[in-house]
Amino acid sequence: MRNLGYIFLLILVMSSLSSCFDDKGNYDYIEIQEALIKAIPGVTDNGNRFICLENEQIKLEPEIEFKAGSNAEDYEFIWFRFPKNPQGTSGHYEQADTLAMTQNLDYKIVDTPRDYWVVYKIIHKKTHALSEQKFEFIISAVNGWIVLDEDEHGNGDLQIIRDKDIVSGGDGRIINNYYSRNNKGNKIHNGRFMAHCDYLSNMYIYSEKGAYILDAYTYVERKDKSYADLFSSVVSLEMINPQAEYYDKAGGNTEVLVNNHKIYSVSYRTMGQTQFTEVTGVGEYKAAMSIAPIRVSGNSNCAVLFDMLNNRFLTIGIWGNISAPVSTGGAFNTGAINPAWKYVYLNEGKDGETCLIMKDNTGISYLLRANFIKNDPIAVACVDLGSLTDIKEATCYALGTRGEFLFYATQSKVYIWRFGKETASDFLTVDDGEEIIEMKLYINPDDNVMNGKILFVATRKGNEGKVYKVQFNEMNGMPTVAPQVYSGFGIIKAMFYKS
Repeated sequence: MRNLGYIFLLILVMSSLSSCFDDKGNYDYIEIQEALIKAIPGVTDNGNRFICLENEQIKLEPEIEFKAGSNAEDYEFIWFRFPKNPQGTSGHYEQADTLAMTQNLDYKIVDTPRDYWVVYKIIHKKTHALSEQKFEFIISAVNGWIVLDEDEHGNGDLQIIRDKDIVSGGDGRIINNYYSRNNKGNKIHNGRFMAHCDYLSNMYIYSEKGAYILDAYTYVERKDKSYADLFSSVVSLEMINPQAEYYDKAGGNTEVLVNNHKIYSVSYRTMGQTQFTEVTGVGEYKAAMSIAPIRVSGNSNCAVLFDMLNNRFLTIGIWGNISAPVSTGGAFNTGAINPAWKYVYLNEGKDGETCLIMKDNTGISYLLRANFIKNDPIAVACVDLGSLTDIKEATCYALGTRGEFLFYATQSKVYIWRFGKETASDFLTVDDGEEIIEMKLYINPDDNVMNGKILFVATRKGNEGKVYKVQFNEMNGMPTVAPQVYSGFGIIKAMFYKS
């Protein structure tokens, strides 16, 4: 029986082979008609990475090669998006979504900043042949180096420089008129300076009449908020005159504001505190229009101010309290500086140090360095700057935060002075006819690469403004590359980095 089975199987195999030999190949083969995605401009030429902005209208137009005998009508198109890091709730994770089912993508960004993947799919309707291109799809916050400028009629607006060295995915473009774009065409009037409170998600444009209070993400003005709303009901403002503001996130969520030379603070980690109250406890004072932050972890103080009435430093603790620290030794008395000297400039230096520039009645400048990280102050140095080139003509200043050096600018030139050196060096000369009106250092503690290594210089020529960006060595302060110039601004009023 087993032999008969083998014989039957052999006959079956031979029969199958015979059928194959007789087959003349008379089949109707159908070409699968797979389309070729040659490129997606703005994506494939950017390392398969596409970066867009909040509220932006984006358009992507792929270059596609259809097989002979077919066209776009023979295919289905899908722009399929899913988050890189899906968030889960109650055991369920976010689902992917479809942005469009069209050959080209024309899409209004309505999502908050986030990183996604997008897969662009082309499917033949009959053969189901699939072609696809996967790429990063990053929605970036509208951040960067913000310039507050105005035209000759006093109409102000925000211009945002998306510099590649300070913005993830920055391409150097300038986003023009971003305030009016998001506020029904309205303009800013009498703008002075800008600030940001991350705790309240507020961005401020301070003006002569108070402040424009914006949503920090959308730049839309919060119409239900006024300058007076920032203060507690127990505060009676003698005059609306904002002059300086600083928010310290790392040091205890403390915000400090100078209004009409009075100091106000709010510590958001204190139960129930959400508004500014006037700080007291140091007697009569007159605060200068600047705040020097202390961005060092574990510190007792978050900011330093200067009292022009008594020529002394004032510190703000991480709970919003004020003090007038007196040093018992060192280069000078932090609580009683020479009364004949006049305040010029105050800001942070290297490693949390506070630096103050003053002038005597002959015009000679002095640099006073102090350390207020802890409650006990240290008077580090008092240096006569009188021998430095053109120091008497200086109108703008900036300090290194990663190296011990000082930038100072005359009308047309920026100098760099290294602490301890006898002379200053040339740093930047602006174009003919331009006047330097502001200098500011790029400070971003979250940026380990460029933090404290870029100086931005604003100039004015008539009603036109420019911004020079100069990257420098953080140890000696000297430029490392040629300056980059951003132009097309109006009269520049202020500059500010928003992360």
